[in-house]
This record gives sequence, C-alpha cells and structure tokens, in this order.
Amino acid sequence: MNDSIVVLHSFKPYYVPLDKIDWTENPEKNNTWQNYYEALFFVSILNHAYDDFGKEEYHQKAKKYVLSYIEQHPALDDKTSDYSWYDHAVAFRTLHLLQTVANELDLNDPDTSYIQKVFDHISLNITFMMDPTNYRAHNHSLMMDCTLLYLAKITKSNPQFHEKIYFPTVHRTEKNMDKIIDATGLAKEHSITYHIFNHNLNKTILRFIEEEDINPAFQLKMLRKNDVLLQLVKPDLTFPLWGDSQIEVLNKKLAEDFGNDQRVLDVLTGQKLPSMVNFDNNIATLRTQGNDSSYIALFANYYSRVHKHHDDLSFVFQTLGTDILTDQGYYGYEDKYRPFLTSVFGHNTIAINDTNYTNGKKGQYSKLTGYWKEENVEIISAEHNMYDSITVKRKLYFIKPNVIVIKDWAESDYPNLIKNISQQFNFGESATNAQVSENSAIITFPKNITATVKSFTDKDKITLEESYRSRIQYSKVPIYQIKVQKASNKLNTVIEMQSPKYKSPVSNISIQEGKIKYIQDGQKHSLAL
Repeated sequence: MNDSIVVLHSFKPYYVPLDKIDWTENPEKNNTWQNYYEALFFVSILNHAYDDFGKEEYHQKAKKYVLSYIEQHPALDDKTSDYSWYDHAVAFRTLHLLQTVANELDLNDPDTSYIQKVFDHISLNITFMMDPTNYRAHNHSLMMDCTLLYLAKITKSNPQFHEKIYFPTVHRTEKNMDKIIDATGLAKEHSITYHIFNHNLNKTILRFIEEEDINPAFQLKMLRKNDVLLQLVKPDLTFPLWGDSQIEVLNKKLAEDFGNDQRVLDVLTGQKLPSMVNFDNNIATLRTQGNDSSYIALFANYYSRVHKHHDDLSFVFQTLGTDILTDQGYYGYEDKYRPFLTSVFGHNTIAINDTNYTNGKKGQYSKLTGYWKEENVEIISAEHNMYDSITVKRKLYFIKPNVIVIKDWAESDYPNLIKNISQQFNFGESATNAQVSENSAIITFPKNITATVKSFTDKDKITLEESYRSRIQYSKVPIYQIKVQKASNKLNTVIEMQSPKYKSPVSNISIQEGKIKYIQDGQKHSLAL
C-alpha cells in the first residue's frame, strides 16, 4: 500500500512511487524478477488481501497498477522488456487481471469501463497465447493452456467464443502434456520440483477439460507419477536436488496432491522402500532395509535442455539420516553462480580434461546400462556421450551399508583426446571438517560419522576444493568438495563411511589386482572390479 512492490518472496521488496512506474524497472537486473514483475504477481498479492480482509483500498490499489500496465502496453508490439510478451508472464498476468475483474464485480457499483479496459488487454494476451509461434514443449506453454482453458470455461455461455479457444487448446495441451511426461510418469524436465509442478499443473488443466475429451492413456501416466515419488524419496522424506530443484518434502499435503496413493501414505508412516532401477527413465535408487537407511540415487537421463544440469552419472548418498553426498541446487536463473552449480564441477560426476560439456547436440544420450545384485551388494552401470567423440562410463558398487566403490573410465576412437579424468564429490553442508593427505581425504560429520575417500592406484591426485550449495533460491552456503584426478582415462575410488551406529559395517576395503576386497561380519569377500 506504500508503493513497496513484492515481486517474489525470494527478492527484497522494491520501492517505487506508483505514478513513476514505466515498467522498465529491474533493480535486481535479474530475468526472474522481470518476469514476475510483468506477470503482475504483486497485483495478485493485493487481490488476495482484498479477498481475505475485504478492505476496498487493496482492490483500488491493484486497479491502479493494472491500468498503469495497460496504458504502457496497448498492443503486442509495445513492450517494456523481453518479458512483456513472454509465455510465463502472459499466462499468469491474464489470471491476475481476471482476479481484479472478479473483485470489481464484487462491488456494489462495478466500474464497467475498467472491466472493458481489462478485457481489451486480455484479448491481446489471448492472441499471444493462441499463436503457434509462441508455443513449445515446455511447462510455460502448459501455463498458457491452463489460462486459456480457464477462459473457455468462464465464457462457455458464448459458444462461438468458447469453441474457438477450447478445442484448439485441448488438442495442443494433451499432445504437449503427453510429450513432457514419459511412460514411467516422470516429468521430462530433469527436476523433482518440476515433476511436482507439472503434476499439479496437469491436474488443474484436466479439471477444465470435458471428461469425454480426456485421453485415458494420459490418465494412466498421471497415476504413475506416484511411482516417481516412491522411486526418488529419501529415507528422511526429502527429495534429492535433481536439476533445477529446490527443497521438496514428502508430506500429507504432497500425498494428497498426488491422490493419496496408499503406497505413498505407507511411506509416511515409516514403511521402507526397496531399491528401484528403471531403464526407461534411467534413474537408479539403491537402498538398505536396516536402521542405517542408506540410500543412493544415480541419474543418467537426457530428454532436453529444459532445467537440465550437467549431472549425467551423478549420484547422491544419504545414510544414518545424514546427507553425505549431495546435489548442489541451482541458485537461480542468473549468470554468476548458476554456471558452476549446473556444471559437471557442481555434481558428483566425472569431468574429462577439466572441462564442462555442452548439452543440446544431436545424438547425445545418457543412460543406465546394467544392474546386478548379490547379497549385500548392488551394482549399477551407466554411460553418456555428452563430450564430443568421447563416451564416459561409470560403474558404481554399493557394498551395504557403508561403502561405495566408483569405477570410472572414458573411451574414444581418438585416444589422444583424453588427457585426464577427474571425479568431484560434494559433501553435505552439515560436514564439520575435511582433511586431505596424499591418497585419501577424511570428511567428518556430526553424530560421529566420517566419510573417507581413498585412491588405490599411483599418481591419483586428491585435493580439497572450494564449493557451495544452493538449496534455497538466491541463497548459498559453502561446502567441502573433494576432487580426485588422474592423467589417464581410468579412475577407481572408494568412499567408506564409518560410524558406531552401523550394525554390520564393511571394513578393510581395498582394491587389489582388479578385485574389490573387504571384510564383513568376520568374513572375507571379493568382487571383480
């Protein structure tokens, strides 16, 4: 009410007198800020305040902002930034404009001239959203479809107008939803946050589509989205920060949003989940059934560049309720911290020649290639070809409950391309200290937990690197990163967790003559590497 604009909760409020606004403002010099500004998100805050408290001054302030925006954007050619006519901003701006119309109609003497001005501007938004050149296989386009179907719903009394919006939108949105969600129910946007977002968006869209127009095959995909929650959820009921993800938690509200699947509800009451390896969505989660609740998730999928990180063959690890190896988040859509956090160096994966790779090239893939299970051991293999003319391969041995052995190598028809290979291991922010010696690193955690990174071959270089993590958008914390590097195309590393809380831990782990050797429960074991 005092001209302090709250564009989004993750940004500081911005003060500017309403009569001074020209809609080119962007004090943060940030694309996300600009997008939500032109989406009139802060107008929606005023709309909800009016709805919650009934004070007309909130609505009148919202109207002033709306009229200011309409005045500056009388046509599709008039823009004050690249986000004036942008799929995401247009979709939400239309809904926020409709909120003000609804609130105006709530008054004893509605201002019909204001309502007409708003609908004249909404007509521009409809023209933009219906234009195929502004449409792509992305959740932003589904946002536009959701808004259009809402408009079709509220204008159903005008069959001619309704049908012009409804049928083209239904056709393209069902095609798009089907394309974005794979056969396993996984949203193809490389992110648990966007898996949840797309589910809720799809659910809303389906409410606006007549039952006879809904594709039954897609309804099956909707049910399978619960499979993804069960596959990815960690023992502490949080989810890994996969891709452009923020903190997500499995709770009663999320379970309800996903239809109260009994399997999900059982997990909320403490039921343990088995390991799940899916060669269709190329995600592997390996788990123990003991009280240690050890958990590994390895990602090897590539659908598009949408919310995708350079995280192919990266994995996370939680044990004894502690995040040992973590993903890094993404900070936000900006140029200072995001490039590192989305690169191979921000993930627990493999770098070739100390370089990152480029997504989006023809023929690129990332996939799981094998899975083997023995007593107390699970083994997963995967590969990708994201580097030009080089195939990177990883074989992960989970010797339950406390040892991970990593065998990484790179292949090429041009061997001279591969100068060195390195692994990055990013440790959870609860780690309290890290010490590095010639061929090992020891990272300590609270509750008397330690993680040891060991190398068993000559000329492997282990170093402690500066790194950081961003679990919350536009916020970061420092973490320990251990880097293992070798001037070769092959690298083998052991990560051993130690804690008195392990009931039957692996010990005396070593790699000798191509074999993994260790002791468990007093018995000697050997695995082919």
